[in-house]
Amino acid sequence: MKAYLECVSCVIRQTIEIVQRVVKSEKKRQQILRAVVKKLSSVDVHQMDPPEVTYLAHQIIHKMTGIKDLYKQPKIENNQEALELYPYLKKVVKTAKDPLLMAIRLAIAGNIIDYGALAEFDIKKTVKEAIGQKFAVLDYRKFKRDLKGAGFLLYVGDNAGEIVFDRVLVEELIKQVEVVFAVKSKPVLNDVLMADAKMVGMDKVVKVIESGSDYAGTSLKRGTKEFKRLFKRADIVIAKGQGNFETLDQTSGNIYFLLMMKCPCLARENKLSKGDIILKSLRQ
Repeated sequence: MKAYLECVSCVIRQTIEIVQRVVKSEKKRQQILRAVVKKLSSVDVHQMDPPEVTYLAHQIIHKMTGIKDLYKQPKIENNQEALELYPYLKKVVKTAKDPLLMAIRLAIAGNIIDYGALAEFDIKKTVKEAIGQKFAVLDYRKFKRDLKGAGFLLYVGDNAGEIVFDRVLVEELIKQVEVVFAVKSKPVLNDVLMADAKMVGMDKVVKVIESGSDYAGTSLKRGTKEFKRLFKRADIVIAKGQGNFETLDQTSGNIYFLLMMKCPCLARENKLSKGDIILKSLRQ
């Protein structure tokens, strides 16, 4: 999926938020911002996908600050906050008429934890709203049919904190199918890493692997041998979040996109609205 002109303003907003948090010197902040703006003005964003645009900016910020993980502390806090909700989330699923569908709803609710699209969010409020929110796209019947005949499912994760909500869904899925959970290989935004998976206990539930991805999406070209092998082997792939939706939309495979639509441009292109929740099959 190609980037939009508006992606530039979104990346600049991200840059400002990052430097205000990690850089004390106002002069240094301005230097970084100017470098990012200069870089973005030199490329044709329409020839890139949105995560690639973000990647350009983050490479500059990493280099100029010397900080490898720009969201290390926020991710820890997100994980801790989400873990506090874990018993409640499990109770909601257990008492639901359709536990699997409720787990899917909650996994989508966790998708609000996204510093790439949103600077502020309210996890608890979103959980309550997601429980009753109507799906804009719901390929649930097809998903259940595919799940019934599946032997292996690859779950491509998205953000820290959100991974706790993913764990709740994974714990429902493993009742029916083998699951492997994939995380990023290097820090980008607040995307989930192996350390986050271990912090929230995902590695105690299923096997966790690194995808090889080092930007806010998933590229099979950048994937590890293991990730590419499992992606090809999977009867079902759950691709979580907006970054995966933007980068795997042209990929072959039985992929289900699971997310809350946070970008108005992306929503408009897909005839949706900002805030819509979707469980969408790539195969229509």
